[in-house]
Amino acid sequence: MPSPTKDGLMQAVPDNGICWYTKRSHTELVLEEAPRMLMGIYAPNTPTLIGNLGVTHQSTEEALKQIGQNILSSVRSIDAVVAISPHFMTRGGFGIVSQTPLRQIYDFSGFPQEFYQVTYQAPGAIDIAEELARLCVQEHLPAAITTEWGLDHGAWSPLLHLFPQANVPIVPVSIAPELGEAAHEHLGRILRRLSEQRTLVLIATGSLIHRLDLWAQPTNALPKAAQQYLARARMSFAQGTWDALWNAPEPWKQAAAPEGGELPLRVMAGAFPQFRAEIVAEEDEFDAVSLTTVRFVDV
Repeated sequence: MPSPTKDGLMQAVPDNGICWYTKRSHTELVLEEAPRMLMGIYAPNTPTLIGNLGVTHQSTEEALKQIGQNILSSVRSIDAVVAISPHFMTRGGFGIVSQTPLRQIYDFSGFPQEFYQVTYQAPGAIDIAEELARLCVQEHLPAAITTEWGLDHGAWSPLLHLFPQANVPIVPVSIAPELGEAAHEHLGRILRRLSEQRTLVLIATGSLIHRLDLWAQPTNALPKAAQQYLARARMSFAQGTWDALWNAPEPWKQAAAPEGGELPLRVMAGAFPQFRAEIVAEEDEFDAVSLTTVRFVDV
């Protein structure tokens, strides 16, 4: 039986994360969405998603566009996208960018001039950044607010296709390699806790195979072990278990050289301990880099 609230609304039992309220007069119906982690996205961050370098990534770009449209059509608003880019690395703790608008960083060199003319002026989410930092400190995970970074291409190159209007608030968060894998999973768990109060999307970027040394020397073939690592990652996503990936033989991992050393995915694992994943696009670049786009949701 619905119970009256202080302001005269009748509160119904929540259903599927949604709470319905009706006015006593039955003249108004308001839908309020419970905060949650909407989705996790693992996406490539190659600069060739920004401009034309003689290669096209139509499958990746279309998949990112479709994911973004689906997210925006499924909720009234997103409080923030938390972006984990392997290009943003800090020592001593995690860096959480608290600024708005976010400074766009062109952290790549040697590309045509038009690459540096692409703009992505996204808003930040200062309140969420500060709350995330507070939760980290509360759980004794080293983290601090920073205004010395912004939105590097490891984040904005896929965001350019996910949310092309640049109208969704972003909170960039670093990886901190010296803290280790467990700390990154802990960060993911804290993000999940934060999503109990805020509606969030988590995007972690990188490539499962990231052999730029082979890009520079195209006569060198991609090692079979790197392909085995990629196949193990696919299996892990299909089975909905992280252990299959974490337990991949070390020679496979070394041959693949995943960008960020799996740390972006460790954050995803903390946020989505039980998950259903879908690989929505798979491409490669110059036979040296894998471009795998994966969508994660709760089971």
